[in-house]
Amino acid sequence: MLRALALLVFIFPVVIFSNKIVFNSQNVSTDTKNIVLPNTINSKLDDSNATGLEPVYPESWLANLFYQSLVGFSVTDVGNSACRLQSKLYLSHLKNNSYWALKMSDSWPRYLNGLLIGNTHHMGVYDECISVHHPIQGKYCLSTIELQTSTNENFTQYSKDEYTSFDNAWQEILGFIDYGDQYKRNVINLGVCIPEACTSEDLEVSLQRELDRIFLAHQLSTQVNVKPELCNTNKIFFPYDTGYYVTCIVIGLLILVVSFSTAYHLVALRNGRENKQLQASEITIIFSVITNGKELFKFDKNNELNFFNGLSTNTTMMVIISHGWLISVTGPYLYPRVIEESFQDAHYNIFLSINNGVDPFLFMSGYLLYSIMITKFRQPGCNWFQIPKMFIYKYLKSIPAHVAMILLTIFIIPHMGNGPFWANRMDLEANKCKQYWWTNLLVINNFVDGGNQCLFAGYYISLQLQLTVIGIIVVYIYGKNRKIGASVLALLISASLIIPFALTYYSKSDGITKFNISFMLNIMQSTSSHSYDYTHIYSQLYVRGLPFYIGLLAGDIVEVLKKKEIKMSKTTTLITNLIAWGLYMYVQLYSNVFYQRHRAYNAIESSMYAAIGHLNTPLLLMWCAICHTTSSYGFLDNILNNRFINLLHKLSYSVYLVNVTLTLMIVFSVRASEVLTSGMIVMKLIYIMLTTYLAALIMHLLVDAPFGLLINRLFLGRRPSTKVKEN
Repeated sequence: MLRALALLVFIFPVVIFSNKIVFNSQNVSTDTKNIVLPNTINSKLDDSNATGLEPVYPESWLANLFYQSLVGFSVTDVGNSACRLQSKLYLSHLKNNSYWALKMSDSWPRYLNGLLIGNTHHMGVYDECISVHHPIQGKYCLSTIELQTSTNENFTQYSKDEYTSFDNAWQEILGFIDYGDQYKRNVINLGVCIPEACTSEDLEVSLQRELDRIFLAHQLSTQVNVKPELCNTNKIFFPYDTGYYVTCIVIGLLILVVSFSTAYHLVALRNGRENKQLQASEITIIFSVITNGKELFKFDKNNELNFFNGLSTNTTMMVIISHGWLISVTGPYLYPRVIEESFQDAHYNIFLSINNGVDPFLFMSGYLLYSIMITKFRQPGCNWFQIPKMFIYKYLKSIPAHVAMILLTIFIIPHMGNGPFWANRMDLEANKCKQYWWTNLLVINNFVDGGNQCLFAGYYISLQLQLTVIGIIVVYIYGKNRKIGASVLALLISASLIIPFALTYYSKSDGITKFNISFMLNIMQSTSSHSYDYTHIYSQLYVRGLPFYIGLLAGDIVEVLKKKEIKMSKTTTLITNLIAWGLYMYVQLYSNVFYQRHRAYNAIESSMYAAIGHLNTPLLLMWCAICHTTSSYGFLDNILNNRFINLLHKLSYSVYLVNVTLTLMIVFSVRASEVLTSGMIVMKLIYIMLTTYLAALIMHLLVDAPFGLLINRLFLGRRPSTKVKEN
């Protein structure tokens, strides 16, 4: 009997998992280090294994080849006559060890290091190059060099996930496969100092010719690319055009108005006129920092919606950290393995599942919209004419700060920094806003290719306003007829589940938008993200509306629970929350499977996750809303419901507008490759957090708050208090 049981225990797992084992055996080689390649490579891999041929690598190492090419390099024999003259002058003084010529030569590297570990940026010393002014001006150019084999041999068939000590190092370069979780080993970004008269095209031609001379002899080819935006001197790259001066005048006038209003308000306070009417127009009170500062500090502890405002504030902080980390990934690093390991660890890695980071905001928007508007719509005098009025009001409230950020991005921010990356990155952002600013104002920018949107995260503002229109209509129907409203809401939820499933299945996309290294580099270095998910699925209304609709549903459920006065014990609340969080984390972390290398694509799995992935967060928050209504979270209520958190919540809109642009300014103002440690990551993210909130406070006090009060006065007839001190 015991032998039979032992045999059954031994056989049972084999029977159960036999299908999986057979399936995997078709996709994984016996050597676990060897990768399973796409079909275009597998055929060559089979041929190679059949013939037993070994790859033939260059005898000299890559760094040596670069040194041979660059040790005596200068821009010569190009069509630009001024460039030829300055190059000859530079070379003659270089032979005589002239100080200015050696500064130019000394400012950029010849022997490259860190090629095997992912050090893709070999920067040199930017400021040393551009500090040369006489007899010629030094110009720093950052070139991109892509390395390939000049033969037809496919080295990717010999690639491994990890290389042993005695593997040929060339395989890491020539056999590099872009899985998205590594920096490209076959792409080099090289800083070169050239005379000012030489253009990016001159450098590109000369460098290509010199590299070909050395590399082709070793059966290697290079492709050199030098963007004009990546060539800089100490002179101003961006012109001071009419838009710049007009924007500066507008900002100056705004600062003047705010300063005058605040000064007048302060003088009135000091003169002891607390209980007397101010002898000034309402505009003085509206633009006063004192007035808007008081609004920031106003706090009603008994407001039950403060709990969700606190959740929104904490989620906003997480969004800042996420944006800061993702944009920082695109910077230059001497030892980027810390970053690569964070993307390659596809097991229980919560960071990899941040693709649904705005879902909490959408849920809370729907929940708060229902909670606030349902009572109004049930009033007898409320009719359909209220709906466009409410949307226009919401639209007008969002416009001033949004327009201010667009103007700053186009005309002001490009002049606020410099460095080897600055002009390229900020010019790209400015050009996108110059071309597509109107899509932001028409609230349709989330239907534009994600790589071309004005303001990197601006899609959320349009998405929010679009859902607000739908939400107001649904809540209005709920207020007039609950059954019809429930049917409409059920239809919207069903459509939001079916459409992502169908789009993902049809396009053969992954179940999530993967914000990995390759994705971020593509979107930061060009106008295209090269991601179907991000371009056609990630920001669209018909895909992202599910959390908002669940928020509306949660508002209805909570309203019913309040009427029935249903209560839960704290023990029940604790146990159910632990279960809810456990299920949430399981579904959230399941998205890690889409980052795993060599994992066979499953269309049904990806489509299912695309459908339910955005259902995960709102279901958890709906249960939190139910527990908050029927029970208490104790100390958590105190953490989320206090004056400081409430103040930060009022800055959320300004924070969202400024945080990506500010992070871009911080990351792309670097001069050289950085050394990244866990401590440095934490300090950098804290710095980004603090500067973001400081910039948001300025935006709020100068634009968002005063124009918000002005719109309230003009649109709703709400008068600001004209007393210096309220009773």
